Amino acid sequence: LLTSRRMLLGAGGIAVAVLVYLSHTYVWAAEFPGDGNVGRGIASAADTTTAWLQDHLSGLTNAFRDTITHGLLNPFQALLTDSPWWLVGVVLVALGAAIGGWRAGATAAVCVGLLVGTGLWSDGMTTLASTVVATVLVMLLGVVFGVWMGRSPLVDRLVRPSLDAAQVMPPFVYLVPFLALFGATRFTAIVAAVVYAAPVAIKIIADGVRHVPATTVEAATSAGCDTWQIITKVQLPMARGALTLATNQGLIYVLSMVVVGGLVGAGALGYDVVAGFSQGQLYGKGLAAGLAIVLLGVMFDRITQAAARRTSG
Repeated sequence: LLTSRRMLLGAGGIAVAVLVYLSHTYVWAAEFPGDGNVGRGIASAADTTTAWLQDHLSGLTNAFRDTITHGLLNPFQALLTDSPWWLVGVVLVALGAAIGGWRAGATAAVCVGLLVGTGLWSDGMTTLASTVVATVLVMLLGVVFGVWMGRSPLVDRLVRPSLDAAQVMPPFVYLVPFLALFGATRFTAIVAAVVYAAPVAIKIIADGVRHVPATTVEAATSAGCDTWQIITKVQLPMARGALTLATNQGLIYVLSMVVVGGLVGAGALGYDVVAGFSQGQLYGKGLAAGLAIVLLGVMFDRITQAAARRTSG
């Protein structure tokens, strides 16, 4: 077997050397086939589709955007930014201690103190509001599709390749279609973050549901439980460790899109970082905003990781 591999590697090396020689010696070997019409056709089709969506679905997309923004995002953001900073800080520390234990609470206290020290508390709370809303949407998608994939091997085989492809796609790619549909707003950044973070949460929850012992599911079925009861009273409770881990990863993935979202109207810390590297006089503020994003990430990572250990322990 080792000899065969060496022979294949040797043959591949010789083939590469011959192709390099041909491409540097003969013009016909270096010419690219075709004239690029396929690429232009794809671009033209994309432009046509985008224009059709903007003309025919703008009312629906704008209504959806305004519903989430005014019904969920704005009230939650106002609660965080308009409340006394010390009260919000105490609540964050208390939640950290209640969910993840005293160590997570101590980490939250340190992160809150440093966040206050950056002088970007209001921007931090605005980013926090968008992050929490996006994470809630990620978990809703994760539970729905994760349970579906976990209960159906066929659905898992069909959907998982698309999720794998979405995970390796550059983040900026997500912004292009959503900018066309929703414009440059905070909601666009949230939707892009949701689409970026949802695949990993869906796969974690699907794996958690799938690893629930089949005997337990059979026992619940024999006891007369219907599908909804099996999902809500057996599979999801027994997969609570996967749910907590999915929340952890969803938060981290959403936070990783904060700076990218700052390019399309997300504002707050993401915009501060973008302004910092684009304008020399705002470099210090951009650096402080980057530190604030790291503090938010560390705080929520420690809290959710501690919660995952407690639920699986």
